[in-house]
Amino acid sequence: MRVARGQEAGPDLTAPGDTAATIAAVMALVTEEGRSEEARRLLWTVARTAPPEAELVDAVVAAAGRLGPDGWTAAGVLLRRALRPLDALDAFDRAAREAAAQTDPPPAVEAGLLLAELRADALALKRLAEHPRHPAAMYGAAFVLARAGRRSEALERVEALLRVDPNQPAARLLRVELLDSLGRGGEALGSLRELAGTAGPDSPAAYRLGRMLARQGSADEALDVLTAVVEADPDNPDAWLALARVLRDSDRSEEAADAFRRALEHNPGLNEARFGLAQLVARRGESEAAGRLFQEFERRKAVAEESARLLGEAELEADDFSRVAAFVRHALGSGEFGLALRGAQRFLVEAPDEFERHLLLARVFSEVGRLRDAERVVRRGLERFPGRPEAVRRFEAALVALERRGPR
Repeated sequence: MRVARGQEAGPDLTAPGDTAATIAAVMALVTEEGRSEEARRLLWTVARTAPPEAELVDAVVAAAGRLGPDGWTAAGVLLRRALRPLDALDAFDRAAREAAAQTDPPPAVEAGLLLAELRADALALKRLAEHPRHPAAMYGAAFVLARAGRRSEALERVEALLRVDPNQPAARLLRVELLDSLGRGGEALGSLRELAGTAGPDSPAAYRLGRMLARQGSADEALDVLTAVVEADPDNPDAWLALARVLRDSDRSEEAADAFRRALEHNPGLNEARFGLAQLVARRGESEAAGRLFQEFERRKAVAEESARLLGEAELEADDFSRVAAFVRHALGSGEFGLALRGAQRFLVEAPDEFERHLLLARVFSEVGRLRDAERVVRRGLERFPGRPEAVRRFEAALVALERRGPR
């Protein structure tokens, strides 16, 4: 994607390796183009699509106050994409204080959506409630409520949104899923057929249509739909898993085994696919291969159960840092970096005044070799807690330890 500037094409702001050109474009917004609509479009292209490399993020944050009403909100979006949620929330708060109300979505809504991504649901709903009639806030609140099992409330929110914007695909799809979960599958199926027909076979709607048809016993139609989905989107592990289930239940064991394998190729964490494949392999008499699959299935199942237990304890006793740390460390020890990172970030944004949580996030980055990110977290911690001797001592010790690990 190239952004026009005058009559000439500007830098390719979405291409990796163009960081210097993108920074130069951002600086031009401050020094040359002021607050024109063209400058605004360029800023949002950077915020939403440019690779969030450290140099670019730092440049946008440094210039945010001079980039007009969108500056701090755009900086927050870029910080969120750079896996810096606490800094992103600070940027959104500053945007709100500095009258960035013309941004769309407003900064409070952006903050709510970020908190929803981290599963900090109570904080997310609080932020989204600041703009209850904004479409993004309405959808975000419905999504959070649905995930929390508050399906009737979620359905009310999403139907209110659809009265305002009846053609929003994500809201229509969420409504279908809520209807289905509330036992209104027949009503949901007609809406889902229409949505999938419009969106095409590579859409989430088509995948969910195939899954719903299979659950309702329409195996032949489900096979047709799911086959079209994986042909259009062969990297979709969930669609391969859904197709494998239907093939298995239709006594097409060899094809089912292939589909289970494809699901695992694209997502090794799909333990249901591993169990299904193990069963089919065992039926063929390949006991050794089946044994390995069953063994890995049990190992992953035990890890998932322990993760769920520790997460539950951390949520119930969120003020107890030891519970939070136990969950994050278990995820790291199990090789689940994404889970550890999201957990550390979530529990940090829920209690940012506890310096130990900053150190825990730094440890997550350090454990997987992302030393530059770990150092950034530690240095930001030193900035946040200058009057806390114990915090300063711990952060300085962490910096020394990172320096011994070598250059970032």
